[in-house]
Amino acid sequence: MKLLVLLALTAVVLADLCPRNKKGGLQKGPRKFSEGAKSAVRVAGTALFTLSCSELSDSLESVVFEGDCAHLTEQAMCYGYTMKKKYEKQTEPVSYGQLVEDVDGVRDMGNLACGHARACYDQIAAAVQKCEAENSNFVEQTLEAAELMYSLTYKSEVQKIVDSSSEPLFKELANLVMDNFNSAADIEAALNSFFSKENQSEIVTDAEFARKQFITIAQGFCDDGCFDKSAAFFEPLFTAMDAGQCTVASEFCGPCQDNANEFLDGNEDEVMPCCLKEVAETSIQAYDHLEKKYRDIIERFDAHLSGHLSDVANDRIDEIVDELQEQSACIKEVYDANKPECA
Repeated sequence: MKLLVLLALTAVVLADLCPRNKKGGLQKGPRKFSEGAKSAVRVAGTALFTLSCSELSDSLESVVFEGDCAHLTEQAMCYGYTMKKKYEKQTEPVSYGQLVEDVDGVRDMGNLACGHARACYDQIAAAVQKCEAENSNFVEQTLEAAELMYSLTYKSEVQKIVDSSSEPLFKELANLVMDNFNSAADIEAALNSFFSKENQSEIVTDAEFARKQFITIAQGFCDDGCFDKSAAFFEPLFTAMDAGQCTVASEFCGPCQDNANEFLDGNEDEVMPCCLKEVAETSIQAYDHLEKKYRDIIERFDAHLSGHLSDVANDRIDEIVDELQEQSACIKEVYDANKPECA
């Protein structure tokens, strides 16, 4: 707990991701970005909660951007602005050299989350729980408002994005979703067709277990200062990988894998932190468990989806799956050869 408090205080003092003017306020770019986000939240609050919870409708902006959420959301807006400005016009693939430049920002945002996310979550949860306590129809009325907001405001914009896409698979999947899911009732009916009541009960139980496990692991990750340790590990690794024929960060197999192996083999002091290994091992175990437990349902869903897509789209899915499996196998090979011995 003392370390968590120290991380929080350090984050408040040192981790300022916001470009500021001479008076300490946000510079024009991040200020406009932040104002746009706040405006969107105000609009959403009015549209979603006017009928179901008028108090939250009037106060959503302050709930999300003030109090225990103030510092975290301000920094998140600045970080989002920085990433948007950096990558929005980029057409070439992201390189490991660019990822090196992003490591410090990810580390700082992680430490800020360690110090502030729980209190911010509790603040938002308390506001929602108050609405639920005062209106037994809060969830249903909010869902109805969300459906109306989507159909009136966003559906046409989403359709424009879909129509302008050059990726056939994305267009088919998006149109399939838009044609078949226009309400919460449509989603519920689809889920009921794939999941029995017993399945749904097991999924709820698994989800609650995963939530508690995530909180425990995240707390340990923060208490151990693992964002700092992970950044110290990945920054020199990515720097070493960004050489020769390793030019695309999404393609690990081949030159990038060779560079990673060469760096790790030649630098015995560069070892993956045990706190990061714990997260990796837990994620692998969880994936294997869920894949085995729900394999029949997944295969049935795959067959159903495949029947609604063209041969071109199905072939594209096969290509993506094959590529992901190949890249995952290369990453696992390096991971297995270099994972640390931990107590």
